[in-house]
Amino acid sequence: MPEKPKQKVRVMRYGGIKYVNNVPRDEISSFIDSLPEEKRSSMAEVTQILKDEGLISIIPDDEPSPPC
Repeated sequence: MPEKPKQKVRVMRYGGIKYVNNVPRDEISSFIDSLPEEKRSSMAEVTQILKDEGLISIIPDDEPSPPC
């Protein structure tokens, strides 16, 4: 089985949530820009939407980070 490419673990600036991008960063930025202002005003809401849409994966606190 081919080895999965390494993903860069990122940490939310506010809240310290660890996550990995499932799509390129510019796709995430475009998606966020398309959200209504009332949804973009809350980092927690944006994070949840990105997760629900499959654009990012959240790494639980009790799980080790994937290798970088």
